[in-house]
Amino acid sequence: MEGTQEAKSSTSRLVTFCVVAALMLTAVVVYGFTHTGRWKRSGPPITVSSWAPYWQADSALTSFNANAAVFGDVSMFGYFTDAAGSVKPYATMDPNAPLVLKRDARAAGVEFVASIIDATKPREMAAILADPATRAVHVDAVTRFAIASDVDGVDLDYENFAFNDGKATWAATRPNWIAFLTELSKSLHASNKTLTVSVPPVYDNKRTDDSGYWVYDFAAMGKIVDHIRVMAYDFSTSGPGPIAPLDWVTKVVAATRSMVPRERIILGVPVYGYDWVVNTVGVCPVDNKPRRKNLSTKSAGELAARKGIAPTWDVAKAERTFAYAETVTGLDAAGAPTSCTANRVVWYADAQAVHQRAWLAERQDLAGIALWSLGNDDASVWQGIAAARADLAQWP
Repeated sequence: MEGTQEAKSSTSRLVTFCVVAALMLTAVVVYGFTHTGRWKRSGPPITVSSWAPYWQADSALTSFNANAAVFGDVSMFGYFTDAAGSVKPYATMDPNAPLVLKRDARAAGVEFVASIIDATKPREMAAILADPATRAVHVDAVTRFAIASDVDGVDLDYENFAFNDGKATWAATRPNWIAFLTELSKSLHASNKTLTVSVPPVYDNKRTDDSGYWVYDFAAMGKIVDHIRVMAYDFSTSGPGPIAPLDWVTKVVAATRSMVPRERIILGVPVYGYDWVVNTVGVCPVDNKPRRKNLSTKSAGELAARKGIAPTWDVAKAERTFAYAETVTGLDAAGAPTSCTANRVVWYADAQAVHQRAWLAERQDLAGIALWSLGNDDASVWQGIAAARADLAQWP
């Protein structure tokens, strides 16, 4: 009996094991058919937004028309406000430039947006927004401008708060900015116009020295505006360094996602670089002093080619860099001929850099990217964007 009982027990365990194994195999097969293991966005691929500066309207238009299929909207960067009741175009902007860009954008099914820059004096816009009466005047001015200009929306580039007013003003300006956006959003939406804001990064909602430009309340803005363009560039401005190091950009994206719905986030991506002076040898001319130069992605590559230099790819920062020397001639302080050698270093975002940031936006389920600025790019930039939209992690 004891042996028989043991045999029955063994048989029972074997049957149980087989049943469990069969169930596990079935689960694996079902999972294999229903889950490919491949990451997938919650919606279509990222779209592209771009600022089209009025001073390079022709090259911006050419670039837009060549790549319109991937655009969600395009912004004419050519308008400013210098008073509560005023929004107007820059005097040197060709009046036909926005008309042609708007025509071509709408023909391609792309929204045409007007970017408005805060050109008031330091603390003046903060004062306008602090007073409900003047704030209402400004809301009306922006709305009337949007309607009269027949744009699909406006993009506010109000950076004085962050860079000119002083951090001591931020606590007071922060709620007034939100009150303004709330009122403006309601007014624009009533006329079927969108509201976008372009702002520098904020790293958390704590309002400390490590919080970034917390005068802009990201969490509150994310509930009001249609899109937030985060200007994730200009990391290095006073001295040589990367324009938008990828580790920093990744941090910016993570922080923004923690405060703003992903579908409202547009990642600002640079298509430019800086050419810095590291040091000089000799007596430099006073009438031709070596200074930092601004470069487009296209012109940076052309400069390296003229110098016969192969730019280095910095893996950690995900940008290109190279160094060269330049002889500068002119007159010294006494009016005598002189010359010096300027040792220079260039950092810039090339097509591969754009791809990596675009792929980050794609993988983080953001709405899209915004290029600063349209016309600075070249054909390879758009190839990189196409690769990111196709979810290719490595390119080229």
